[in-house]
Amino acid sequence: MKVLLTGAMGNIGYSTLKGLLAEGHDVVAFDLESKRARKLASGLDERVRVVWGDITDRDGLRQALDGVDAVIHLAAIIPPLADRAPELAQRVNVDATLGLIAEMEASPTAKRLIFASSMGIFGDVQDREPPLRVDTPVSPTDEYGRQKIKCEEAIRASGLQWSILRLAAVTPIQLQVQDPSILFEFSPDARMEFLHPDDAGTAFARAVACAESIGKVLYLGGGANCQTTYLEFATALMKTIGIGPVPIDAFPRTTPPRFYGDWLDTEESQRLLGFQSRGIDEQIADMKKHFGLIAPLVRLVRPLATWFVVRKSPFLAENRR
Repeated sequence: MKVLLTGAMGNIGYSTLKGLLAEGHDVVAFDLESKRARKLASGLDERVRVVWGDITDRDGLRQALDGVDAVIHLAAIIPPLADRAPELAQRVNVDATLGLIAEMEASPTAKRLIFASSMGIFGDVQDREPPLRVDTPVSPTDEYGRQKIKCEEAIRASGLQWSILRLAAVTPIQLQVQDPSILFEFSPDARMEFLHPDDAGTAFARAVACAESIGKVLYLGGGANCQTTYLEFATALMKTIGIGPVPIDAFPRTTPPRFYGDWLDTEESQRLLGFQSRGIDEQIADMKKHFGLIAPLVRLVRPLATWFVVRKSPFLAENRR
């Protein structure tokens, strides 16, 4: 099949692109042009046609859909940028998705849509018993979660052969390094389930030809081996680059705990897509590869590096009173 992949050069997008090639598909890789994106695109083989464009441009999107059989829609503005640029997030996350649905309904070939939704639709308060199931009521607490719900509703109402895949945490750790304050947004005892980007990519790629997934909402998480607490996960990743231990007082004290999403019921998605194969060891190995020689240098100044990160916490002084 020929698959249009939006957001193809992003964190999950590039993993999905690799997954699509592994499954034997041809790919139209659609994304904004950038230095990083051009570098990634330079190593792709002839089965990939790269189209540089803006997801909000209906004309460009229509051209990218030419001859396509299926679409995996990953392009989105995610938090924290979604909170900082709400008008942009509305245009990209909602308006462009509605435009894509309309263009696919008008297309003679592109009738299969796999949409990336998020655990953000369940809000940032864990006042429920885990795991999250398909029938768990949604309760968004930010605009990003509300935007994903709007998209899900529009997709369900469309005439397309759709699948909605709701993702667990797949946040690139480099975002936390670039802005350490992000590290301290959630409760240390909050339940979280993470998902390796390559496992996410495998799931999206396999959903394309999975007839049984049509008309279903599926949860993508790493499984029981990837269910942990936020503090345990953050500590393990920070330790990898030479930071820590981070004091628990640096995190917010909330009852119930705060974190977007929860542990997930992934039994059906794993049965259908067979994507869960990586855990914390693979995540750490990827981090070591990404940071290269930076991590050993950080370890040489661990106390100073830890102080630099911890000082970004808005809760430390308050919790130690």
